[in-house]
Order: sequence, then structure tokens, then C-alpha cells
Amino acid sequence: MERHEICYASDRGKLGEISEFIGEHARHAGLGEDDVYEIQMATDEACTNSIEHAYDGLTSGQIEVCCYVEGAFFVVSVRDYGRRFDPDTVPVPDVTAPLEERSIGGLGLYFMRRLVDSIEFSFDPVQGNPGLMRKRRDSQ
Repeated sequence: MERHEICYASDRGKLGEISEFIGEHARHAGLGEDDVYEIQMATDEACTNSIEHAYDGLTSGQIEVCCYVEGAFFVVSVRDYGRRFDPDTVPVPDVTAPLEERSIGGLGLYFMRRLVDSIEFSFDPVQGNPGLMRKRRDSQ
């Protein structure tokens, strides 16, 4: 299994480069353009969450992005070493409520779950906090 990895500072200014990296490898893995866009958006949201929540917006943190093919799936891992994230504490947003009645925040995880086939989070004080996203490849 060929793995492709990049590492960046926790800086919003690097999100475009990360998106290009994911797009290039997703296309090479056989994803169609709609699926490429969706995995790029999910990765962007995962990286943004790391920057904003794990590192409180500080650019001194580190984000590692890895992607590879695993059977029928294109897999993206986004790992940070910041504050632990527990997805079970994020309430499911009511996207049917009028805008003025909706809570601020919480949509990122909701969108990530809608854009990929599966997503897993884990935490390890030494190994960091990986978020693992899987997107089914068109060619499989």
C-alpha cells in the first residue's frame, strides 16, 4: 500500500496546499470529480477543526495528512497533537430549524459525516489524534 504524507504547521494559510495534495492523490486513486471535491471538503473541515479546536488557532501546532488506497476506499488521515476531540460531545445540528434558531457551530462534523462513507476518531497522548475518513472509489 503506497502512502502519501505531508506535514504542515496548524495554519489556515496551508489549507489550499493540503486540498491540492488530497485532490491529486484522490484522482490518481480513481475518484470521480464529485468524490474528489467531497473528500477535499471533508479534509479541509478536519484540518480546520484541528487548527481551531485542537490548537486554539495557534500556528505552532502540527497537522499530518496521509492518504492511501485500502481496497475499495480512498483513505485520508488527519492527525494533530493538540487538545483531544470527542465527537460524541458534539450535538447533531437541527438543519431543518430556521437560521435564527440554530446553534452556532457543530456543522463541520455534520458535513464531514455526510461527505465521506465513514469517519473514525481516536486519541493517544503520544501518537496524537487521528481522524480517519474513507471514501469509496468509483472504479471499485
